[in-house]
Amino acid sequence: MKKRFYFTTAAFPNMITMLNLVSGFFSILMSIQEKYEFAVWLVFLSLILDSLDGHVARIFGNETEFGRELDSLADAVSFVVAPCMLVYKAFSHHSPIALLLVIVFYLCTGIFRLARFNVNPIHGGGCFEGLPTPAAALTLMMTMLAFHKNLWGDRSLSLISEVFLMTALGFLMVSDIPYPKVSAIKFRSWRTLFVVQVAMFFAVFFYLNIESAIAAIFLTFIVLSPFYCVSFRKTSDDDASDEGGCA
Repeated sequence: MKKRFYFTTAAFPNMITMLNLVSGFFSILMSIQEKYEFAVWLVFLSLILDSLDGHVARIFGNETEFGRELDSLADAVSFVVAPCMLVYKAFSHHSPIALLLVIVFYLCTGIFRLARFNVNPIHGGGCFEGLPTPAAALTLMMTMLAFHKNLWGDRSLSLISEVFLMTALGFLMVSDIPYPKVSAIKFRSWRTLFVVQVAMFFAVFFYLNIESAIAAIFLTFIVLSPFYCVSFRKTSDDDASDEGGCA
């Protein structure tokens, strides 16, 4: 007999996952209507919901394979298709063929990243293999929104910056570079990075705006966190070797 999820506690995290999907869908609709700020903040809402559904599943003790697959499909819409649509709509009047190639590259790498995660969720030491799609999506979209809010340069400069960033994020998603699972981060080990990001957030927020501050946080995280993952993993391996020697 097939197992149903509709009237069990497993329905709660699945409902949150569906809200993630719906938020991503409305982000796409906002991009089509050229309401870019709403589109970006809806993906930010998807990030919160994506983090919440896993916690709720662990609280109820009902993490399932079905839930993981559902979460991956929702992430494909919210963190891969939605940012692609935003970039396309914002810059489609400038170099459409070259831009479309970059968007397709990002789309393919994002879907590849999600499929690989389903097979190999954690690379080791609480770190993911490659940049997670939510971090890539918010970095791309918040940076684009920061350019728009601050009126930095002309439209062609924004296009070049976004194309470069989109390409770099695509490579990072399919790379072997380790990125931390945020819920597994230990404050003591990551304290320096945490302090740097908090200080940067308030400084950028004070001089510019919250969109620029969030973009700075994500960019700093993408650049610096792999070094912390490597350092933390090396420390863990050294500790394990010492324990093995003592045994």
